[in-house]
Order: sequence, then C-alpha cells, then structure tokens
Amino acid sequence: MVGEIIMDKINKQNHLLGKIFLGIAILIILAVPTLMSIILETKPDWAVIGKSMIALIVFILGGFVEVITYSPMLGTSGTYLGFVTGNLVNLKVPCAVNARDLAKVKHGSKEGEIISTVSIATSTIVTSIIIALGVLLLSQITPFLESPTLKPAFDTAFTALFGALAYKYFMKDLKLVPVPLVLTIGLQFLLLLTIPSLAGTTILIPISSIASALFAYYLFKKGVKFKE
Repeated sequence: MVGEIIMDKINKQNHLLGKIFLGIAILIILAVPTLMSIILETKPDWAVIGKSMIALIVFILGGFVEVITYSPMLGTSGTYLGFVTGNLVNLKVPCAVNARDLAKVKHGSKEGEIISTVSIATSTIVTSIIIALGVLLLSQITPFLESPTLKPAFDTAFTALFGALAYKYFMKDLKLVPVPLVLTIGLQFLLLLTIPSLAGTTILIPISSIASALFAYYLFKKGVKFKE
C-alpha cells in the first residue's frame, strides 16, 4: 500500500516535470525557424505549405497514434524523455523493451518503469555522443560511409533492424501473428497502388494495433491459451 502511494506521487511528479520540459522543448523547436525568419528577413512560402498539408496532417495524426501505442511500452518518464529526444521506433522502443527482457522485469511494474527510463536515457546519451562525433568527423568518414561496399548495408539497415525485432516477438506466440501481419502487408500494397504518399507512414500503426488487439481478444474468447 505504501509502495503504491509513493509510486503515485512519483508518477504525478514525473508528469509535471515531463510537461514542463516538453513545453520548453516545443518552444525551442519553434524558436529556431522563427529567429531564422526574423534574422534573414524571410517569410514562409504558404503555397508550398498548403501543398504539404495532407502529409502534415498524416504526420500529426501519426504522432498522436505513437503516443497511444508506445506510452505503455516506455512508461511515464520514458514516454516524456523518448518523445522529446525522438527516434522512438528505431531506437527508444527497442532499447526499453529489450532492457526489460534482459533485466527480467514485468511490463508495467515499478521495476519496469525504472529500467525503461534508464535504458532510454542511456540510449539518448550514446546517440548524442555518436552524432557529435559524426559531425566533427563528417568530412573524414563521408567517403567511407558512401563507399559502394557499405551502401547496400545502409539501404537495408532499417528493414533488418525491424525484421530482427519483429521475429523476436513473433516467436513468443505465433498464434497472434497471421491476421495483423497479413492485414498490414495487404494495406501497404494497397496504399502503394492507390495513395503512394501514405505508404510506409504511421497511418498503418493504429490499424495494425487495433487489428492485433481484436484478434487477440477473439482468440481469448475462443478459449485459446497464450504463452506467458
């Protein structure tokens, strides 16, 4: 009981601090283009912005969906930290999930919250250091990174990362895989044929998430037993 009260106070404090620092981050992000516009005496090209509105709306909706989808995986502190620093899908979420698995703590537990926050903070620090080194050594490493030998690897790095990550979770319970996987692949091909600009965007996340939840619920109601 005492532990729950303490965790409740900590979560409230985390939400307060998270909102404050998230607000500061938003102001800083908006301040950069605003100051550049004032200093360089330029104005936004509203015609170009108007043409980009569909993609922008999809991006905004995707952002809301990501909060709903990834917050349970990241925990309270991890959510604020992850969304401020970015790279959730390809870095923060895998780090948090794998760290919990390695530490053998339960999802949603107090221990899981701590492990998620530490792993996200660590990945943020490591990423910042690597980016800083990359900027400082950009002229020296560019020929190496753009070499014909490495280029194919960089072109498939994102796919390889998520292929390996997906396989790990698919193997936990293959019964849950077929319907959302086939649905997502089918929708991706449909978008490529009809609205290519939406293919590969976060619009597929809510659809696949809802499909996964509904399919799991259907199996549960049918009395199908799941793996732990």
